[in-house]
Amino acid sequence: MAPLARKVEAEWRMRELLETGGLPQPDEIEYHDDCIRLFFRETQVVIIVELDSPEASERSEVAQG
Repeated sequence: MAPLARKVEAEWRMRELLETGGLPQPDEIEYHDDCIRLFFRETQVVIIVELDSPEASERSEVAQG
């Protein structure tokens, strides 16, 4: 389960990305165990952002470095 702080950070990063791209903000956001979901009613689109566990992220950074 991803900590709440990671979910909040993911939400704000997505909001910044959408704003930078000139795209609308989501109508609704749901926080789930290992993801967040951004809902856009008009276009009937859902973006799912899967959140790795902190341990998986650390392994990924070590593998890349």
